[in-house]
Amino acid sequence: MAALQHQALALRAAGDVAGACRLLADALNPLRASYGEDHPDVLGSAHLLARLHREADDPAAARRVLEEAIAAGERRWNPSDPLMLAFSFDLASVAEELGNRHEARRHYSRVASSGPAVLGVDHPAVQAARHYLGGAAVGTAQPVPPLPHESAMPLAPVSTPPRQLPP
Repeated sequence: MAALQHQALALRAAGDVAGACRLLADALNPLRASYGEDHPDVLGSAHLLARLHREADDPAAARRVLEEAIAAGERRWNPSDPLMLAFSFDLASVAEELGNRHEARRHYSRVASSGPAVLGVDHPAVQAARHYLGGAAVGTAQPVPPLPHESAMPLAPVSTPPRQLPP
């Protein structure tokens, strides 16, 4: 899957964002069938596709991909997992762009409440979520330093290290 993501990023770098979107969109269903819709690399590819849709000025398509990814990921991953928070942050941004403030607020609230403990209080996503919510100090969890492979919400995740299933 890393090769697929690299190929999509190469298309984007060459100015073919639409081609990168098509490549990932066409590959996602077979990947879901082979690896499972909640596999971290499948979710990472979906995250990249959503970001490419936004770059292509198609927020409705980005919203659909993000909603599907969150639904798939919620079955396996904790809502405060860094990738799940990245989905929530991006979906909040897309929802606001599409004029759905209720949905935006719901997802920004998730980032503002769970993000500080996972990403840190100074993480840009946490700061942006809190700013959107009016600067309210949502949640009181103490920040926990992220693991090196989870230190940021990458623009284009290439691969996600294996994780253990929750008990």
